[in-house]
Amino acid sequence: MNSRPIATSLRLVFAALLCAALPLAPARAGTSPDPESQARRAEYRRMQVEMLRLGPLHKLRAAQERERASARRHGKPLPAAKPSRGARSVPVNPDDLPVATAPGPFGLANPPMSAEAAAAIPANVRCNDPAGDGASAAQSETAVAALGAFVVTAWNDGQGFNSVPYGEGQGFGWSANGGASFTDGGAVPHPSAYPSWIWTSDPVLAVNETTGDFWYCGLASPGGANGTTNAIAVARGRFTNNVFAFDSAFVVRIATSSSVFLDKQWIAVDSLTGNLYVSNTTFTTTGDQIDFYRSTDGGRTWSASVMLSSVADGGLVQGSRVAVGPNGEVHAVWSALETNAAIDTDHFRYRRSSDSGASFGAEVTCVDQISNFGTGAPGFNRNRGITFPGIAVDRTRGAHRGRVYLSWNESYDWLDDPFPATTTAGIGRTEVESNGSTATATAAALGQVLRGTLTTTANTRDQDYFAIPLNAGQHMIVYADSFTATRAFTLRLFAPAPDGAQMLAYGGKTDSTASTVTSVVWTYTAPVSGTYYLRVAAASYRSMGYRVRTVAGARGAERGRDQRDVFVTWSDNGTSWATPARVNDDAAGYDNYLPEIAVGGDGLPYTLAYDFRDDTYGSRANLYLSRSADGGASWAANARVSNTATNFTTAVTNMAPNMGDYLALGSGGSAVFAAWADGRNANIDVYSASVPTTAAIASGPADTTMNATGAADFGWSVTNASTQFAGAYGAHFSSARAWPLPADASVTVPAAGAAFLSATIAVPDSAASGVNPVCVTFTGPGGVVVSQDCFAITVVAGQLGVSDGPLAFSLGASTPNPARGHAGIAWSVPRTGRARLTVYDLAGARVRTLVDGVAAAGRSVTWWDGRDDSGHAVHAGAYFWSLEFEGQRKARRMVIVR
Repeated sequence: MNSRPIATSLRLVFAALLCAALPLAPARAGTSPDPESQARRAEYRRMQVEMLRLGPLHKLRAAQERERASARRHGKPLPAAKPSRGARSVPVNPDDLPVATAPGPFGLANPPMSAEAAAAIPANVRCNDPAGDGASAAQSETAVAALGAFVVTAWNDGQGFNSVPYGEGQGFGWSANGGASFTDGGAVPHPSAYPSWIWTSDPVLAVNETTGDFWYCGLASPGGANGTTNAIAVARGRFTNNVFAFDSAFVVRIATSSSVFLDKQWIAVDSLTGNLYVSNTTFTTTGDQIDFYRSTDGGRTWSASVMLSSVADGGLVQGSRVAVGPNGEVHAVWSALETNAAIDTDHFRYRRSSDSGASFGAEVTCVDQISNFGTGAPGFNRNRGITFPGIAVDRTRGAHRGRVYLSWNESYDWLDDPFPATTTAGIGRTEVESNGSTATATAAALGQVLRGTLTTTANTRDQDYFAIPLNAGQHMIVYADSFTATRAFTLRLFAPAPDGAQMLAYGGKTDSTASTVTSVVWTYTAPVSGTYYLRVAAASYRSMGYRVRTVAGARGAERGRDQRDVFVTWSDNGTSWATPARVNDDAAGYDNYLPEIAVGGDGLPYTLAYDFRDDTYGSRANLYLSRSADGGASWAANARVSNTATNFTTAVTNMAPNMGDYLALGSGGSAVFAAWADGRNANIDVYSASVPTTAAIASGPADTTMNATGAADFGWSVTNASTQFAGAYGAHFSSARAWPLPADASVTVPAAGAAFLSATIAVPDSAASGVNPVCVTFTGPGGVVVSQDCFAITVVAGQLGVSDGPLAFSLGASTPNPARGHAGIAWSVPRTGRARLTVYDLAGARVRTLVDGVAAAGRSVTWWDGRDDSGHAVHAGAYFWSLEFEGQRKARRMVIVR
């Protein structure tokens, strides 16, 4: 029997896995084949793999140690022990804590905006109730699902870390009014057979649009905080009389924690069959793989796991997602790390099932992308970056029904940039003590090799600052390559202002027991010129020397511009994939992190991501949304969703990661719903916002009478409910009789506004007397039918008087009403003559004269911009239109809101 300690055995197995996984091969075109570059890339690949497996490895090691302790005690009960840290929502260690020298507030107001831009931001609503939470209890890593006005959110809940032993790590909230308000639902119920059960991490939600059942899926510990097993499970809930409640919970899979760790699961539901599908990453002591399960009986029983990832990718995969198409097809995608040090890209793998998950087609590499794995976004308190794919499938009746969309963040190719040799004359820079703060930082320059010593004692841990000037748009690559294997350290970058304490990048080796990797490498792009501060700090109470190499990165022809941009690709068949399109439209140097994608009820794909453009130095986060009107090929100007920025550097939290490994974007038919971690309050909460995706015909013609050979103008007012995106809406005319009708037309409707479409319809001279229903059908930018309006034209013989037909003296309804600053009205006069159209206030004072002159006979449309004759915007309130013609007068009331 091998008596080697289990922890040592695991490290040796893992080291062997790493060494076996890193063959050298000829470089791809455009890569650097020199030995130094190959060695640096190999170190980066080792760092990726170790960080991928670090949390699961700790879980497996802790479970094995508990088993050994139990065996030594011959089955005697174990004393209470602190549970090991998991791979996801874990208590922060001291080096993850917010920077103490950075003052509040936690959430900061954004730079001044125009009133119009501010009005476009949707209401932000808190989903969780912090009453009763501990001072540092955070909620993050969000999920959302919606069906009409019913919305459910879920999150990792840091309040569970305030219990001894640890308690529930998940929470949820619900809304029955379209997200206008939320009720905190507390804890998700447990499978009845496990009284000690606790949910631990990774919430995901899905909804069956046919039955109205909402499904939650999460990771769990069936035996409580110190249990010997870990699990994936689901819970079903529904709304009854506008109140949401879970009614059952079922286990998907249970594994023995000493040999298997289940992680990063995802769920999808088929609204046609009711089938449920789950994927996850399964870690063992020798590697990991992507597994898949399905249930055909409402979650009560589940199939055995089916391995989706390839043997070649063993130990290199994570972050799977599953989604269902309109015909029951199942789509799966996941991230796979590259192992060849000569290749710069990591990969997304994809498989598709056409038989409801019973079998899957061959694996396809759908995306090759460059990850900045060594650091997350500004303020992210975990020492790595996340590059998981998001997935959405168009299940609408629009133009791209069945299309699969993927979203992700990636950087420019910084792995092919060579460093100068460390022996190059003049590039050495040794720390000058004391340099333990930004005020006393050692001056340095990009391209230098930084050296120093971190001297620690039993109660203090040393940290050294270097002041490095950067120009706007300049890429910085940092490579710490010579730390001792049994030491732990962090490598952070801080902003020039306001106090040098806003964290922009964070990498490091925080586990001193992980002996296979001794280096850290990451890249950062400066959004503005200034002096940035690089800090090398000890994360263990051991002294150590260090060498940190720096170099200016150079962007080539790759699509990424800086440390991270958001990209989307799509496929109609799962085999061929479109050229990725960049979504974000900010300046280079501002991070874009954790994007998600969803297809709205309008048939358009939407993306959501953390975005840092509103802070001068790119250190504070907002949420930005975009959408594509051409099936993912191009993306609209990004629109802000959050109304308050979060300073994640200082936001109080007891969890890492503070932002979560993902945020959430879902579609509820009439709106898309966002949910995210938000630090505007005392600690991090979950906030949500909804953005309408609908449009409507606000007004159209009344039934009318016309004679044969007659012609008349008709009009329709179309309103766009989206507060952030304008849209082009197509109009198609049809009638019961085979009349010649207007050609298809298009009208562009502004965000939260209205537009008028007019068309001339002529009655053929051969038309028989009687009624002909005429319809116009409006279709949105995504090809989904918005609305249809029909009216009747009655054909009679003989000449009609002008007052009996569409050329009567008339004043239509104000559109829209109420109006947000702009309003329109249709009016007509029976013959050419002088007409006056005026806007008055309720006191009878004239506000604006819009028409005053000779008007042609027929129908006209006039728009008012909400300003008086002097050009000033009028106050909110009631007004009325007045139309005068040949001594006649008509009036219509309207309301202006601001």
